[in-house]
Amino acid sequence: VFTETTLSPFDHNTVFMKVGVKGKEISESRRQPLRLTMVIDVSGSMGYDTRLELVKRGLHMIVDRLDSEDQIGIVTFGSTARVVLSPVPGDRKRQILAVIDNLYATGSTYAEAGLKLGYEMASEQYTAGHTNRIILCSDGVANVGRTGPEEIMREVTRNAQSGITL
Repeated sequence: VFTETTLSPFDHNTVFMKVGVKGKEISESRRQPLRLTMVIDVSGSMGYDTRLELVKRGLHMIVDRLDSEDQIGIVTFGSTARVVLSPVPGDRKRQILAVIDNLYATGSTYAEAGLKLGYEMASEQYTAGHTNRIILCSDGVANVGRTGPEEIMREVTRNAQSGITL
């Protein structure tokens, strides 16, 4: 674990803190196949300070490492939640990246709906013995539906017990 702080280049009354956590490295040959569900915030606030563009760059790095044994699906949320990519094999990179590159920011932030739809997708593509994971990409500014951390954590905990981690 490491931390780093710096003053915001946008607002000198704000301090950014980066927290890094390095997990155990597993060689590609020993890595379990992935069942990924990306839940991406495309609300209006993600259009500020290139937030959504940073998410897209990060997703490109993930997609670059996927192979035919992996599977990925994408859910977005703004004012509503929707499936933008039903699960496909990870080697369909061109298709996956086209969906990612076409995302744009608009609307409110209905994180609850996005997570609900994301967990539904993750449950449908769940495979025992694989890494079943949701990756949530958001600036954390939920303003529609249940927005409190307690409600969200209950859902995360319940799903983690059934083998789908966030």
